[in-house]
Amino acid sequence: MGKSVSPEIVLIFRGTHQVMSAEKNLKKAGVPMRLIPVPRRLSSDCGLAIRVFPNDRDRAREVLTRSGILPRSVHILREGDVYEEEPF
Repeated sequence: MGKSVSPEIVLIFRGTHQVMSAEKNLKKAGVPMRLIPVPRRLSSDCGLAIRVFPNDRDRAREVLTRSGILPRSVHILREGDVYEEEPF
């Protein structure tokens, strides 16, 4: 029996400054999130990303759109530890 995967959405930004600004805006708006290393399956670059859960996605999109800080790419974790890229 495989392990159960908790759905999560990973937001990848263009650089450290942008991800830190996104984190600040999300926290200020009360959006639950976590700063994480970019999963190696998504990028070989050393960097940071933001993890949110699906039920917080719309609020995160609203906050980041309003602040003008949009992710470069968005990935959702599916069964089998596979990330799929999706529109934000």
